[in-house]
Amino acid sequence: MNDFTRTNSRMSKEPPYGQANHSFDAENHVLQYHYNGGALLTMALPDGVKAYYRRVSDGNMVSHPFVQQLYLAFESKQTVRATFELSEDAINMRPRRAGSGEAILGQVGRPTLYGVNGLYDVMQDLLIDWHGAEWRWAHDRIERTEGGRSRVAIDVEVGTTPWIVNLRMHYYRKHLNFPHHKPWERRPNVKPVAGWCSWEAYRSDIREEHVVEAARFVKEHFKSYGLEYVQLDDGFQLPLVPPAPDGIVADAWLATNEKFPSGHAGIVAGIREEGMEPGIWTNAVVTNPAFAAASDACIKDEAGQPIRGKWIHYVLDCTPETLAKHVAPYYKGYKDAGYTYFKTDAIRHLIYDGLHEAVKLGLITNDEAEAKFRAFLACAREHIGEDAYLLSCWGVLSEAVGIADACRIATDSNPSWPAIRMQLVESARWFHTQRILFLNDPDHVCVRAPLEWARSVISLVSLTGGLLMISDKPENYDDERIELIRRNLPPLATVAGETGPLDISYPGYAWTHVQGYAIDLHKADERAAGGADAPREGADRGHPPTTLWAIHLQTADRTWCVAGRFATEPLPASTLDIASLGLDPTLEYAVFDYWRQQVVGRFRGELPCRALETGHCQLLAVVPVGPTPVLLASSRHVSMDAVSVERVRWNDDALRLKLSGIPGTTETYWFYAPAGYKAADVDVTVGAGEWSQDGEAVKVCVGFAEGVADVTLRFEGSSGRTSIGEEEGR
Repeated sequence: MNDFTRTNSRMSKEPPYGQANHSFDAENHVLQYHYNGGALLTMALPDGVKAYYRRVSDGNMVSHPFVQQLYLAFESKQTVRATFELSEDAINMRPRRAGSGEAILGQVGRPTLYGVNGLYDVMQDLLIDWHGAEWRWAHDRIERTEGGRSRVAIDVEVGTTPWIVNLRMHYYRKHLNFPHHKPWERRPNVKPVAGWCSWEAYRSDIREEHVVEAARFVKEHFKSYGLEYVQLDDGFQLPLVPPAPDGIVADAWLATNEKFPSGHAGIVAGIREEGMEPGIWTNAVVTNPAFAAASDACIKDEAGQPIRGKWIHYVLDCTPETLAKHVAPYYKGYKDAGYTYFKTDAIRHLIYDGLHEAVKLGLITNDEAEAKFRAFLACAREHIGEDAYLLSCWGVLSEAVGIADACRIATDSNPSWPAIRMQLVESARWFHTQRILFLNDPDHVCVRAPLEWARSVISLVSLTGGLLMISDKPENYDDERIELIRRNLPPLATVAGETGPLDISYPGYAWTHVQGYAIDLHKADERAAGGADAPREGADRGHPPTTLWAIHLQTADRTWCVAGRFATEPLPASTLDIASLGLDPTLEYAVFDYWRQQVVGRFRGELPCRALETGHCQLLAVVPVGPTPVLLASSRHVSMDAVSVERVRWNDDALRLKLSGIPGTTETYWFYAPAGYKAADVDVTVGAGEWSQDGEAVKVCVGFAEGVADVTLRFEGSSGRTSIGEEEGR
């Protein structure tokens, strides 16, 4: 399912920050543009028709950031097939961010999306977009060539108005100003990540027995569903960093306090005994004033006094000698102890509140501050190894790109509505970076929050493929919340389907200063009823920015969309334009509401949506339908279903599915059966199955005796057509 996987392969050379050159084969009427050693764009031109096109460098529009514009025109309208050939990691990408009323686009697999006029070559950091002519995809997906590269074609109706193709080389690196993004040198680990974190569950009151109890609980309830890590956060270390004026910083982290009598060896052993991967929190602070005054490792002002910054206290100078002596030992020590997941905190404070304080004082330059910061992170990466997972926390830092695997995109979260709303909004704001620069971490999910709020945030993190760390005490997980978590595990391997500059036209993080750090949940309900949460004046009253998502999923057998509506403000009942989801409005779609577990109806062009109160969400499977029955959704996962369905095919009046499941559990699968098809029976190998039909909706329950089951749902002909409720739509 995950075509967008980690790769260590590299281009043969750094892609040039310059033009694609053209060639024209007059005998075969083939126009090509070549870039970085290969054919980038190939067009078969009609014979006997004069063509107008860009040659060599006369289409170079802007030198920095570099933009090359190609065009093609004819004296009369012609149909031309344009074929793009890109590196092994290439995706369909809208060359702008979603506007008001449009869905934010994400993708799992390599689908081609209706109206999405762009491609992004991940390994070459090349964005291609086109304008000015009617066009359509030649295929429903980006295909692999025999050599492992990506190939996709479009058919374009070109006439006297030029069809324009823009090439933006080094797009994230230069156009969006992430200068350390060099995917030809290193890609982050973009695997789906899920785990349990101790911080919001216990804060600094965490004890060794709490970690072991949590590991035991998540193993029993969530490991088989895809939860992998148990991460210990703040509260295990010694109180002063470093503990002694003549010591080293690593001493505070490698030793544990009295709440952890078994030390790191015991922590790791306790987690591993439950079959989970151990994770650890660290912090870039130096808090011992005697050490800061005496040591050459801390930055001092012209008077010889150690400088200070908010949240960071004293500031390491991050020279190679300091890092080797004070920082490398604890990362290496953690690695040797058996930790595989590393959360490095106060990173934004190290650079902005620490190193840049030195810049303000004239002690170092801006470039030196950036270099010192990257040296700190590079030291961590070197000593934990490439196979370990590194989360940079917090602040979405350009300086962390190319070193960290994940970056926290929001400030500290908690179970209050302002904090959860922040997670929803910042996930939208930063989605253009998802699995391009790093994995987005909206901070841990507190499932003990009011159920609808918890359902919204965990559903969004899972569907958009964010770093999914839950953080509650085991006793907070009642049966309903256990089921909620399971339905969202594992998070998807979703990749951004749109790009563009960060939208800073609405507030970020404001609640932390207006409302306070931790908000009383009883008061949070009152706040949710109005104030900043009320609909904005002049806003799109249907789906304002951040509220509508479309995650497009594709396997070898299926292509479908999950439309997610998330009420960061109240959403009225409205009609949703199918095209705004990146779907062809001329096709017919069957729609399934996941959290209500019901078939909504069959629609073309528009989709009615019910009203949502603040904090609530709605997840809709939108599945194209044809003349034969199709799978709509399953109860197993919010993706409906990219997790348990390994194969589904129509053959000999039967749908034949290969499913994976948790032994001893039962899942429900829903199907759409058009006129002329009536379910006859269901057969399940290595398990049990039963079915029922209501009009065009067929429901099949599958009991898993083992981890896999083959299911055959047979149909027989029937006359007439029973609607599944187009008129309901709510």
